[in-house]
Amino acid sequence: MLGISPKRAGISPKARFSAMSDALTERFQDMVNEEVRDRRGLGLKGAFREVARLFGLTERRVRACWHHEIRSVTAGEWEAVREARIQTLQARQLRLQQQLDSLNDRGAA
Repeated sequence: MLGISPKRAGISPKARFSAMSDALTERFQDMVNEEVRDRRGLGLKGAFREVARLFGLTERRVRACWHHEIRSVTAGEWEAVREARIQTLQARQLRLQQQLDSLNDRGAA
């Protein structure tokens, strides 16, 4: 053993986890917050719970996103939230398209 700790060598032990850049961290928070806003009718606490379940995060993590307190995001978190957000938006788009089609059919009849 050389007697050199990681701290003395200038290596932070926390730096081992892959974290995203500040811009991606901000985008991550925005995606989570957009979903919370869409579910706000349940009340804020209920929206946090639903979004946490949807994205596979903790309620505390969702609340931290809401208050823009997130400092880092792992690649796994980013991908999970991104994929879930895409699926949610596609489902919402399909539902809206069906509603438009229904209204157009009624108007033509």
